[in-house]
Amino acid sequence: MSRLKTLRPTTSNAVTAGLAVTLSAIPLFGAGAQQAPAPAATPEEELPTVTVEGESANALEASTGLSRLPGTIQDTPQTITVISQETMQQQGVTTLEQALRNVPGVTVAIGEGNGGLNGDQFRIRGFQAKGDIYIDGLRDFGVYVRDSFAYESVEVIKGPASESFGMGTTGGAINNTLKSAHLGDAYDFEGQFGNGPLYRGVIDLNKQITDTIAVRIVGMVNEQDVVDRDHVESNRAGLLGSVAFGLGTDQTLTLNYLYQHGDRTPDYGVPMVSSGPLYNPVAVGPGNPPPTRTGVNTRPVTQYGVPRDTFYGKETDKDITNVNMFTARYSKDVNDWLTVTNDTRFANYSREFATTIPECGSDNGTTAPNWADTCSGRFFAGDDPLVAFGGGNPGFDQSSWGMQNITTAIAKFTTGTWRHEVVGGVDLFYQDDRRTAISVLGNKQGTKEAGTGSTIENPIYENVTDYSLYLNELAKKKASSSDVGIFISDRVWLTEQWSVLGGVRWDSFSSSYRATDTATGSWNGGTSVNTDSDTDALSPKASVIWEPTPLQTYYVSWARSFSPQGAFVTNDAAPINANQVDLEPEENELWEAGLKLGLLGGRLGFSAAVFQIEKSNQAYSDPAGNDFVLGEDVRVRGVEFGLTGNITDAWVVQLAYAYLDGTITSSAAGTGNNAIPANYYVGNEAPYVSPNTASVWTTYELTKHLVDLPGTVLVGGGITYADGYYTNVNNIAYIPDSFTLDALLSYEYKNFRVALNGYNLSDELNYSAGFGNRAVPASGRTFTVTVGATF
Repeated sequence: MSRLKTLRPTTSNAVTAGLAVTLSAIPLFGAGAQQAPAPAATPEEELPTVTVEGESANALEASTGLSRLPGTIQDTPQTITVISQETMQQQGVTTLEQALRNVPGVTVAIGEGNGGLNGDQFRIRGFQAKGDIYIDGLRDFGVYVRDSFAYESVEVIKGPASESFGMGTTGGAINNTLKSAHLGDAYDFEGQFGNGPLYRGVIDLNKQITDTIAVRIVGMVNEQDVVDRDHVESNRAGLLGSVAFGLGTDQTLTLNYLYQHGDRTPDYGVPMVSSGPLYNPVAVGPGNPPPTRTGVNTRPVTQYGVPRDTFYGKETDKDITNVNMFTARYSKDVNDWLTVTNDTRFANYSREFATTIPECGSDNGTTAPNWADTCSGRFFAGDDPLVAFGGGNPGFDQSSWGMQNITTAIAKFTTGTWRHEVVGGVDLFYQDDRRTAISVLGNKQGTKEAGTGSTIENPIYENVTDYSLYLNELAKKKASSSDVGIFISDRVWLTEQWSVLGGVRWDSFSSSYRATDTATGSWNGGTSVNTDSDTDALSPKASVIWEPTPLQTYYVSWARSFSPQGAFVTNDAAPINANQVDLEPEENELWEAGLKLGLLGGRLGFSAAVFQIEKSNQAYSDPAGNDFVLGEDVRVRGVEFGLTGNITDAWVVQLAYAYLDGTITSSAAGTGNNAIPANYYVGNEAPYVSPNTASVWTTYELTKHLVDLPGTVLVGGGITYADGYYTNVNNIAYIPDSFTLDALLSYEYKNFRVALNGYNLSDELNYSAGFGNRAVPASGRTFTVTVGATF
């Protein structure tokens, strides 16, 4: 038995299977057996450590970890991906972004403008998820790079889930389960070293105080220069403190405090260049027909010989963040049929951010000869053109906070011959954001106008002598939002095998946005912004579930969700469009059919799902530079499947694959000269949708059968692949496909362990994120060594 599998006791009943799973295994036997509804489970519950000998744990029997989604993952009629702590440890994962590389259908945006602020900006099945990150089922309001040092597991719940989570969740929700105090003493120490260089240390100390009380402290420090990215650093420090009362009883209270400090270089990547004029020549003027697309490719400059370590930022670029998060989780088994939970969070975030956004100007779409004079035209002519910088940089000083309380009741009872599982509750949250612009004194860094000489192939990192940043007290913004959500669902077992699940959530959401007149600093005069938005919405869901045995689940589900104006208070610089304050919310609809099975006597699990998501009334910025417009509809159809578990008692495998077909089904008309007409983009591929994504991770325990050594020798490897995708609706800017080959060799003896990890062993040129006309090159070949001890 590998000590990796019992290294850290879990604080939820997510049974570790030794790998990230899309939907994990259950045994396939015992036809006709009855499956009773699983007992309600919440993050507050303390469960024992599970040790696996010879076969994988039945991860589908694990709880979702959320009181609003009681039962097991197998019970839940929706695609759920779980990345276990063991997988994160085997792969040497240090951030949430790295953990999500195990999940097909997730892409990363750089974060800019309508893409959200730079930080953790994920898209699930092509849809924005910048407001859909949760910790223990409660909102994580901040924008920062999340370190995984305090995570027990990461769950991705796919498809619209507003009935459970509220607004947003078009593609799904990301929930991170925190480590919590547990019964029993455990002390773990880990150090990680790698090229870059990377220096990282984590300590995890848990102490049982009484029969029902325990405390836990987890600390982390991370200093890192990103491999193959000049001048890019990612330094972090963190602390988790947890105390739990009532462990092992019917009434528990867990108090968690999470602190994380970050000091990194924001990386906006490299600019893209266009291989020719983007449009055929047309005359400029009102009433003229729109330009005709020519099929010209726009790709990152690194595709044409510019080294991937080329960095276009400046020495004053910075992203300094502080997160203070307090969470209280309470659970009470009132009797044998009723459980009540109450979860409360207060979180405060600060951020000091300044960045440089590179641009290589392309043809303006009017006349073909102009292209030769653009940055792209000169680049392809063999010149080294000056690089421009834009995007409203340099930055801002941001302070935000949020609070949320969710009270949930789970009731199980019988009416006649029908069994019920009713979940109902109230969800309240408020968030507030304040920011002051960081502006420039002296020449703007590296622009063509300033003539400082930064070029595509030779950018200048140092600022000019008269350049400096200052806090601009005349340019301030403040925004707030609040929501009252009431939700209820009922799962009814009509027979022993057939059940139906129906639920609905009502939300009343309000948001406000204020901005000063930048000439006077006044909140109420001149060009200042003062606007509000209110939205009431219903989010229903329905499922039909067939369980012919306890080991098989088949389901069909339907759900709707909404995204109102002002939803992303801390993510967007202008969460409400001041010129269009009455925009209707975006609406999202999901259809999904799936199955979850067990093979090889329960050692191997198989899952599959087909789905369609339609987003209607989508708001976006007209590429011609006009205001937000509504009416764009996007449809994503796809299929996902996963195979995970033990092939033998020594060989563990995970395979996950997703095929996505994203299409623009309608688009609104723009305004102004040469405006884009209605439905101009119909038939184009939806941006940020990779048609084919796949990941494989497998390990083999050599000392089980092949090698006679004391301790445990584990070898493993993995492959991830993603097709290329467009970053805009006009299907011009394109992020190429990516491929990585990773490997693991680890040895454990008694209380000690050492592991060697290799990443991107074939040294492929990949891109970790993209937005608009920019792409961030990923690291090249990387190695890390991890040493640890557990007592």
